[in-house]
Formats: sequence, C-alpha cells, structure tokens
Amino acid sequence: MKDISHPKRRGQCSEAAVLFEFTRNGITVLEPFGDNERYDFVVELGGRFFRVQVKTGRLTNGRVQFETRSSGTLTRRVKKEGYDGQIDIFAVYSPDLEQAYVIPIDDAPSTSMGLRVENANKKSPNINWADDFRLSDWIEQHQFAEPQLSD
Repeated sequence: MKDISHPKRRGQCSEAAVLFEFTRNGITVLEPFGDNERYDFVVELGGRFFRVQVKTGRLTNGRVQFETRSSGTLTRRVKKEGYDGQIDIFAVYSPDLEQAYVIPIDDAPSTSMGLRVENANKKSPNINWADDFRLSDWIEQHQFAEPQLSD
C-alpha cells in the first residue's frame, strides 16, 4: 500500500472517500474544471446546490479534529485563510474511523473544530458530537427539503 502521509495524497484520499459516500447515496456530484476554486466539488440535493470543502479529520483525544481554514505558503510565511462566503459545507473524512461528517460553514468556528466520538473528561455544553454531523443524516435531512428561491 502506498504511503499516504503526504498532505496532498491524504487530501486526495479523503476527497475520494467523501465523493464515494455521496455517489453511493445517489447524490449528483459536480467537479469544477481546474484547481482554482475554494471548494472541492458541488453536490445537488433537494433542488439545491452545496459547495463542499473536504477536510481530513485526525482522531485525537477522543475527537475528530480538522482545520476550518486553508494553509498556504507565501515565501517564508504560512497564510491561513477561512472559507466564509466561498463554501456551504465542510465534508470531513476520518480515515481512522472510516466515517464522513458534514458541517455547515455557519456551524464551524473560524480556525478548527473537533467532533467528539468519546466522552470528554470534563462536562461542557460546547461539545460537538460527531454523531450529530454524520454525512448520511445530512443527506436524509436535505434530500427532500423544499428548494430555497433566491431574491
């Protein structure tokens, strides 16, 4: 098996896994031409289009952790940029759990997010449970929703 430790290859594997999950659920997936968009692909569901940014989730300390911004290098500095107004949802794939999750951008913090898969040591009202964001549940919720009309 090939080494998937390189960030680009790891991202490609996550994209393929999420793409598979959408297509096996009968969801139309549209891919942009080229590599210049801030989203990875678009899904059509319930008469609506959703711009999808795929992220790889790392299982750490009982949660699936992922970045909600991109990192790029400009000369010697790392530039981190959010996705506000450029995507509709994050689709997060956890290779450790072989599970995909969907988080609307409006529900995601501006830097990183954790989806808890195990109980935390401390009680907190701010826990995002992974089970609340399963990709299959998101599809079911949006599949037969009435399309929203633009003004």
